Amino acid sequence: MAIWQFQCFIVPLIKNADKLRGDEIISWKNVEKPLIYPDFLECRKSWSADIVQYGNVDETCIEFIYDKGKLEEINCRLDLRTLTKHNLAQIVEYVQRIEACFLVNDEICLPELEMIISSMEQSKANQYCKSPLEYFKDIDQRG
Repeated sequence: MAIWQFQCFIVPLIKNADKLRGDEIISWKNVEKPLIYPDFLECRKSWSADIVQYGNVDETCIEFIYDKGKLEEINCRLDLRTLTKHNLAQIVEYVQRIEACFLVNDEICLPELEMIISSMEQSKANQYCKSPLEYFKDIDQRG
C-alpha cells in the first residue's frame, strides 16, 4: 500500500457485527449476496491468480480476494492524490448496491459520502497528501 492511499475494507452488512473479531467482520464467507463488480474501474491483471483487481494497485483500487474460488474479502484503497468527489460517490454507491459498508481502522463506516470523507480527513494518507514534508517531520519527531 502506498502512503497516499486510504486503506479500508468493504464488508458485508451483517447483524451483530459488533460481536465479531476483525477477520470475521471482513469475511464474505457464507454471504449469499451475488457479487457485482465495480464497472467504473478498469479490471487489471493482479499479481495473484486469487485476486480480481479493479484499478491500479498504487492508485484507487478495489481487490476481490478469493480462496478456492470463494470470495474471502474485498480490499479498497483510495488514492487521495487524485480521488475526485465523483469517483468517491461511485464507490459509495457501489458499496450501497452490494449491501455492504466500509471497515476503517476496525470501525464500521456506513456507505455515506460524508462519513467516508470524515474518515479520510483523519487518515495518515490525508496528512501526507496535505503536506508530505510536515508528515515526515512529524514522524521524525516521534522517532
